Amino acid sequence: MTMLPTPPPPRRSRTGRKTFLVWLASLAIIILYTWAEPLIDRLGINGIVSFVVFLASLTFIALSLYLVTIFIRWLLRKLFWRVGRRLFLSYVLIGLLPFILMTILLGAVGYMIAGVMSHAALRGERQATLGQMESQALEYGLTGRKPVDRLKTLEIYDTASGSDNAEQLPKWLRKTSFSGIVTRDDQPLLVASRQFDAGDGETRSIVFVQPIDEEWSRQLEEKGGMIITHDNHEKKEKANVGTINVNGKKQRVVLSADSAFEEIMRRGFGFNRVVWADLVAPTSWETGETNKDRQFLTFVSNPVRNLFQFYFGASSSNYMRILANVILALVVMLCIIYMFAAAFAAVLIFSISRAVNRIEKGTKAVERGDFSYRIHMKPHNQLGEMAMSFDRMTESIASLLSTVAEKERLQSEIAIAATIQRNLLPKEGPQFRGVSFSAHFEPTTSIGGDYYDVFNLDKSRLAVAIGDVSGHGLSTGLVMAMVKAAITTLVEEGAEETSLFHRLNELVYRSTERRAFMTLAFTIFDLERGVIRHTNAGHLYPYLLRKDVQPSSIESPSLPLGVRQEITTRTVEIDLQEGDAIVYLSDGIVEAQNDAGDPLGFEQLEALLAQQVDRSPTMIRDSILDAVARHSGLRPADDDRTVMVLRFDAFKSLREEAPVAEETTAAV
Repeated sequence: MTMLPTPPPPRRSRTGRKTFLVWLASLAIIILYTWAEPLIDRLGINGIVSFVVFLASLTFIALSLYLVTIFIRWLLRKLFWRVGRRLFLSYVLIGLLPFILMTILLGAVGYMIAGVMSHAALRGERQATLGQMESQALEYGLTGRKPVDRLKTLEIYDTASGSDNAEQLPKWLRKTSFSGIVTRDDQPLLVASRQFDAGDGETRSIVFVQPIDEEWSRQLEEKGGMIITHDNHEKKEKANVGTINVNGKKQRVVLSADSAFEEIMRRGFGFNRVVWADLVAPTSWETGETNKDRQFLTFVSNPVRNLFQFYFGASSSNYMRILANVILALVVMLCIIYMFAAAFAAVLIFSISRAVNRIEKGTKAVERGDFSYRIHMKPHNQLGEMAMSFDRMTESIASLLSTVAEKERLQSEIAIAATIQRNLLPKEGPQFRGVSFSAHFEPTTSIGGDYYDVFNLDKSRLAVAIGDVSGHGLSTGLVMAMVKAAITTLVEEGAEETSLFHRLNELVYRSTERRAFMTLAFTIFDLERGVIRHTNAGHLYPYLLRKDVQPSSIESPSLPLGVRQEITTRTVEIDLQEGDAIVYLSDGIVEAQNDAGDPLGFEQLEALLAQQVDRSPTMIRDSILDAVARHSGLRPADDDRTVMVLRFDAFKSLREEAPVAEETTAAV
């Protein structure tokens, strides 16, 4: 198992700690000022200290609000960190809260309707009382008999009787028939006035006045259970007058009393009652005008049953029972449906929360580097598909990490092999005075298939070899290392060229696939005789650079090693002169392409070599590499590139001297 490094936990910010310290300092300043205020007054520094305390108070209030906000946010994060709690809150807000709000709205609307109905019932009772008083006034005017069922507080005014109270009637009631609410000294009155012909052109006025007092209220309560509270002349000193906005205009309102609302809540509040208010603009007793700026407010508490009786008559109890049963049935049915919906929502919340918890455990396992963790959920929904995708992802990552680890191991081994391959190449050139050497090896991959080597055969002879194994990569490097070891062994044994190439061909043919082969050029330089012996097996011909002569290739045609079981080679022998330079190349130099795909070619190479006759091996090597770089540009190499250059100067006059290293340069 591959474990990923766990990132260090983030460092906590010190901003919160500093804010809390400032808050504590502000609180300490306020407390200290409260304790040391007398001392500060005696010292006479109250002004400066008060300003500091003022700033501390502002800071304390601002930071308190900030800290409360931070605490609430932290609490909400802790409470609703888990997805299940968030889903439950979403369900409450979306599913349950609208139901509660709708219930409240329906209850408020129902209560308002019941209040309006109670308001209408109160006005109906007042109108009924006024109607009864009008009938009684008519009967009294015709018969002179007072009503038997009148209330004790009923006032009767008759202008024809000459009574003292008749003088108390205002002028407008003496001349006008009236039925309505009148206020007299802030006391509400129900007034019914009728006009009769008294003869001689005189008018007789009979006025019945019933104060809306406790007597009338008690009679109303005994009749149907309706409770009202209002002010009267007995509570005048407690009267409460206020203003309200009605249609954009301020109007004066006479409240029942300071204790009117308290009394209605004490006596008339209940779940089976409706408490409402009635606002009336009464007529003035003195003037007969209606003052809308001075209205009278009455509280009413009406039993719910009265509403049904008022609107549906005596059979309202049966109607209410049927309606209650229907409503109860609807409530039970809706509750059952809601319970099923809530259970279904709970199952959904539980399944989603469980899936998210499993996925969270999986992500934490991946964070720890444990890619063997599997969620194992069935793809019944999108979360299941996500869990399966997570399992496939962890499996792929585990496989990828294994592959990467294996690749890293192989890369490490290849890097070691590349180092070994470079160490197999010669570190220095031939150890002969008058012979200079330079080389360059550039593989396309970590391990290349090109090969070159230098051998000091005896005091007057040296040999060089250069080869190219077909293909790239580790296999070609192994073939190259094998051939290197074989050539070294055969040269040390003193094998001549024909035997050497035959045995190498047999080795390559037997050890590689039929499609693999190797080109090889092997040259022996006899400094004592001044002779070059060159044997080639399919490799690029080396170039001979000689003063006053065009560069020429040393041609020795033959098949590469490993193509056939038997190979025929031919050794070419030419003279070696003072100042000669021999240039060996691999085909990666000649075949180097530019962006258009055009190779460098032999013509450009030979034209370049014609300018390098008098130069050192290092300069010749660098000139060739610079030309290849200019031609290829940024295009990567398609094949390994190897250059090996030898130059021979004044070797004839120094044949008798012991060989001493003069100039050897090996660039890899």
